[in-house]
Amino acid sequence: MIYDLVFLNGRVMDPETNINAIRSIGIQNGSIANISKEILHGHIEVDISNLILCPGFIDVHSHEHSDEYYALKCQDGVTSVFELEVGTNDIDKWYDERENKTLVNHGVAIGHIQVRMKVFDHPSGFLPQSDSPAALRADRIDQITKEIEYGLRRGAMAMGFGIHYVPAATRWEIVECFRLAKKYDVCCHVHMRHFGAQEKNGSLAALQEILALGACTRAAINVCHVHSTCLAATNKALELIHDAHRNGMDITTEFYPYLAGCSSIDSALFNDDLWQEQLGIGYDSLTYVNTKEQLDINSFNKYRKEGGLIIINSIPEQAVIDCLQSPITLMGSDALRGHPRAAGACARVLGHYVRERRVITMMEAIRKMSLLPAQRLESASRQMKGRGRIRVGAIADLCIFDPMIVKDCATYEEPKLPSQGIVHVLVNGTFVVRNGKLVTMDKSTKLPGQAIRGVIRD
Repeated sequence: MIYDLVFLNGRVMDPETNINAIRSIGIQNGSIANISKEILHGHIEVDISNLILCPGFIDVHSHEHSDEYYALKCQDGVTSVFELEVGTNDIDKWYDERENKTLVNHGVAIGHIQVRMKVFDHPSGFLPQSDSPAALRADRIDQITKEIEYGLRRGAMAMGFGIHYVPAATRWEIVECFRLAKKYDVCCHVHMRHFGAQEKNGSLAALQEILALGACTRAAINVCHVHSTCLAATNKALELIHDAHRNGMDITTEFYPYLAGCSSIDSALFNDDLWQEQLGIGYDSLTYVNTKEQLDINSFNKYRKEGGLIIINSIPEQAVIDCLQSPITLMGSDALRGHPRAAGACARVLGHYVRERRVITMMEAIRKMSLLPAQRLESASRQMKGRGRIRVGAIADLCIFDPMIVKDCATYEEPKLPSQGIVHVLVNGTFVVRNGKLVTMDKSTKLPGQAIRGVIRD
């Protein structure tokens, strides 16, 4: 058979079957049609000797969904990008805005934060302001849950939470939301109620709230960025999450491979005057993204009134390593402009933590960035069953990279530098990166990225 496209002599790594061998791959009509020890033939044949071919990476936690950042994601080996924490309050509009217009596959959650912003008439934006009714009022639960259920019926891929950003949300409000997630068989992607390693109102107390909800409602859970929330208590949080998983709870967690977080300076994260003690940092550990200015108390108070993003240097590296070595922790970049994680998270795992530090194996790194996130989303959409693995019949979302040179290039000073060593990337069988360069496509034509969407019931 003559295939549409053939890759020859590449080292194929599939985290589902653990195959790690030289194979030829035949692509036909956007899917993997053959995996062979023999030489295959195609209308296009590409020799990928000395390169690794693996499933395209799946980022379940990204807040940047513009053409610019989709392009950076492609150059980091990512083929599917999801906004599953903050989410949206209008599922139809979100998907309509991207129909046939994206390089990558894409999907979104119905977001508890965003629904609260709609219900309490907050101006549109990323997060509610710290003193807004959306953050500080505890009523209108019936209206909130009605909006969330409508989003689930319109095909939301998950239910997203940022409880820390809406501190007035009662525990019962979150219970009602978890019940809806279980009803529609989607995962709750949760930024927990508190951060820090302290005993009172700390991350472990917040985690216990989420574990109790999982036990009572049997809703699936993904704990967002456990390392940047739990900090020095990350190892203990992971112990609890692993115990829950072993005892039958459908739970995973996620991390990104950097030692600094990023968020909005005017959000409720900083409502508590004890935030410095909780994070274990001072003002000088904060950098204002717009000016790259290291803050002090005066500049912090100034920008808190103005709003904007800040880099938060608070994460112990051991917390990152603990997450890398956890078998149920997947990689989600938490992409935000101004932070290098928006451009280089996958390559950083492969280059820094696999090749240079040898913290985990290459296969385990690939699993965290492809199969594990695909499996996390399969209950919401059957489209994910054909992604995150290399097998006949799977969608040809592929990443081909050079393991000897792959690395992240983005920095805090230059956060939009594309990664190095990502040689070819295919989305639904179409090249979006070829020979290390982004493929230029005519925007007047249909781009290869597809909407990944749950069941539409209305």
